[in-house]
This record gives sequence, structure tokens and C-alpha cells, in this order.
Amino acid sequence: MGLIHSSWLLFIYFSSYLSVVHAAIPDRNLILAQLEKNGACCTTLDYFLPNKVHLNDILDVEYQQSQQSFWSAQERSLNPTCIVIPTSTQDVSIAVSILYVAYEASVNGCQFAVRGAGHTPHAGAANIDGGVTIDMQSMDQVTVSADQQQVSVGSGNRFGNIYTTLDDLNLVMTAGRVSTVGIGGLTIGGGVSFFSGRYGFACDNINAFEIVLANGTITTASSASNPSLFRALKGGNNNFGIVTRFDAKLRPQTAFWGGTISQPITNKEAFYDFFTNFTISANYDPYSALISIFAWVSGVPTIIHTPVYTDGDVAWPPPTFAPLDAMPKLSTTIRKAKLSKFTDEIATTASPTTGRYNLFVTVSYVNDPEVASEFMAEIFDLTDNTINELLTVVGLIPTLTFQPLPHVLYSKSSLTGGNVLGLDRFQYDLVNVLYTISWQFPTDSERVETAFQELEAAIIAKAKERGIYNEWIYLNYAAQWQDPIQSYGSANVQFLREVSRQYDPSGLFQEAVPGGFKLGI
Repeated sequence: MGLIHSSWLLFIYFSSYLSVVHAAIPDRNLILAQLEKNGACCTTLDYFLPNKVHLNDILDVEYQQSQQSFWSAQERSLNPTCIVIPTSTQDVSIAVSILYVAYEASVNGCQFAVRGAGHTPHAGAANIDGGVTIDMQSMDQVTVSADQQQVSVGSGNRFGNIYTTLDDLNLVMTAGRVSTVGIGGLTIGGGVSFFSGRYGFACDNINAFEIVLANGTITTASSASNPSLFRALKGGNNNFGIVTRFDAKLRPQTAFWGGTISQPITNKEAFYDFFTNFTISANYDPYSALISIFAWVSGVPTIIHTPVYTDGDVAWPPPTFAPLDAMPKLSTTIRKAKLSKFTDEIATTASPTTGRYNLFVTVSYVNDPEVASEFMAEIFDLTDNTINELLTVVGLIPTLTFQPLPHVLYSKSSLTGGNVLGLDRFQYDLVNVLYTISWQFPTDSERVETAFQELEAAIIAKAKERGIYNEWIYLNYAAQWQDPIQSYGSANVQFLREVSRQYDPSGLFQEAVPGGFKLGI
């Protein structure tokens, strides 16, 4: 009886194990032998992944192309000992298995980074000096299901590659708004979409994640399989493994309204009132989306709006945008088109910042209609003063962006099982403030970063004075010195730590992957 019971337990154990492991992992002893023989992770990786490991060599085209495909100069300035370019989930599994064994054996030089499109600006977010960078960009498959309800997307994709495929089928996924941004980082950080008013964050529109765990096993996280991991990946960043595929919901979508409206800075007071009213949940039209940017050119500000209305059957302007459209304009490109046309337009506008030193900083505040317009004016004035103090910074391109985050939008996560962003603690209509700053030379980096740390502190102080401060920090826009994970609230932080201990008990992605925002364990 005991033997039968033991055999039954073994059957259950191995059945469960096989449901997680979808690919053969190199033998641990063989990995250790190669590490001992070579004394280096990169040589060992090359042994198991021939022709997919590229050394820091000026003549290695793949290495150089990978380095130059990062958005920011900060990331390009780092020099990994080697870059692994996988073309399959099996490749990723092998690479992580080797790095896991090296980590447990305390082999030097085996820390690593994982990058998709590489759009996070600060150094080390998705690249590393003297270690291993796993470049996912070759994993760019886009597969639409037969019933057109789901698209399976490789984690190395940029949205430009995905959207051109979906546009031809009159389909959309709830995801990024810039063609050059990647699905990997955006989605595991939350992800705001033109369709978020109708469907919530990008992460809340994922049916399943295929992921390589710390020990190299390949599994799926969904509401039915590994549900705690599934929830943790919806905002938890790179703390649990390497996502290799996203299975995302698809919805029918024909051409819709979008483009840009450029306005003189003299419109700003009227805009503050419009935006405050626009962001109130009771007023919010779920078919609308809005990005409003103050851009300074040689110290002179202009307002550039990207309004989107995803119901193409109505006439422009729909009532929600009629007050904005009626204001004086410098130019407009508003028209009906498919999604990729609008994401390409934003990418083209942002292209002058490519390869330069770049910085994101973000804060949030409560959209209290009694004081929000005045607070927006204070933010503008504080920002204008900071930029005027930095006018001698060579090639300075600063922008201030306001984006609505009403409760009616972010509360949609409850319909799909929730995420870990922590917004479910709130009942307020919120506003996200984003600074994107670009400059030419590293000698100005400390000055720029210090100035915007001081500006961030001044804005937070003003928000607290007015009683509209909100601690939430959007991870995808966070500066390196900010701590978005902690802003999710103590319950979510504790949950994320528990999931990390369950799926990565040795702490590989906490210790050996220094990039990203960590869990503090």
C-alpha cells in the first residue's frame, strides 16, 4: 500500500512537472563542467548556443547592431561582454539555465540584462557592463488565431511590426501608442493604450504569458495556470523570469480619428480648464484618448495634442473634443486612419531624440476640479523656470506631458482579475504627468538630472499643499531614482515578493539581473 501510494505521488509530481517544462534543459553537471573549463559565462553560452552569442568585437555586426538599436545614449554606452540573440523560447531557456547555474556557483561576470526594444532610457535598465545581455528582438512573430480573437506575439516585437499585420485584418490589440516601443517592457509595466478608456491597461488585455523561469523551465501564466504569477506579471516588471510570448485579446476596429493639433502657448489657460473637465469620470468618453504635450524649442513653449477617438463612424469633432478643436490652432493632422498611421506619426515626432541622452520623470495627482486647473498652471510655471535655467545645455529638448487617468479607466482591471499596479486602492480621477528630456552630451547629465529631481520635489510639495498629491508612480515612465514598485502599496509589494520567492526562490532575477525596478528582497 505504501509503495502504491509513493508511486501515485511520484506520478502526480512528474505530471505536474511536465506540465511546466516544455523543453529540455542542459544537464547541470555539463554546464558546471563548461563553466569550470572556460571560466566565463559567454564561452559557456556559446558552447550551448552556437552562432547566437556575440562578443564585444568591433567586427561583430550583430553585437554592434544590437548596441545601436537602444533608444538612449545611456544604454548604448554600456558594453556587455557578450550579447545572446535567441530565436526561440528554447534558446532563452538554455541561456537562463546556464546563467542560473553560474549564479548558484558564484561565477564572476555572469550578471545579465534582458532587453526587448530597449526604450527605457536609463543606463542598465536593459543592458549591462561586463555581463550578458539577452536581446529578444529576433523573437518577433505575430500570429493571429483562426477565430481572430487572439494574437500571439513574440516579446521582441515593436508595435510597428504588430500593428501593420493587424491593420490589414481590421483588428486591434490594447497596447502601445508609439511604433518604436516594444511590447515586452510596456506590457509588464502596465501599458496605456488609445483603447484604454474602453478596455483598460495593456496588461489587463493579456490572456496568457509564456515565460522562462529562473531555473530555465518554460511555463504559461494565465488565469487558469499559475494565476498568482499571471497577476504578478501585470505590472511587476522583470522580477519573475523572461516573458517570451504574449497572447493578447483582439477586437475588431476599422479606421478611426486621430492625429495632432498644435496650439500657441496662449491657449494654455483654456486648455487647463478643458483638460480638468475632460478627465472627470462622469464626463469621460471611453472612445477618447488624449496626450497633451508642452514642448520647448530654444526655450519657447508650444502645445501639441494627440487626441484620438476610436469610433470612426461619428463626425469630427465628437462632443468630448469639440472645445479643444475650437481653440486657435497652429496646425492639425486630424484624419481617419488605421492604428499604425497614428503610432508612426508619434514615433516620427520623437525620432530626433534617438541615440541621445534621455530621461523620464513622472508624478501623479488627483484631478480635483476645484484646484486642478490652477495646479496645472503651477506645474507649467515651475517647469518653464527649470528649462530656462538649463538653456545652456547643448541640444536640450524638454517636454511636459499631461495624460488623463480617470477612475473609470483604471478600474477596468477588476473585470479581468486585477493587476498589481495598486490603483484599485483609489477612487479618484488621476492625472499622469510625464517629463521627457533629451540632450546631447554626457557632461550635462548630472546637471539635467539634478534639476528634474528638484522639479519633481517642488511639484510634489505643491500637490501636497493643495491636497491633491497621489503617490502612484507609473513604472514605464519612472526615472532611475524613483521607486514605482513601492508606490503599488504594501499589500501588492508583499504579494510580489511572495510570488518571487515561489517562482524564483534563489533570487536570480533580484540579484543577477540588476536592471529594472526590484522588489527589495
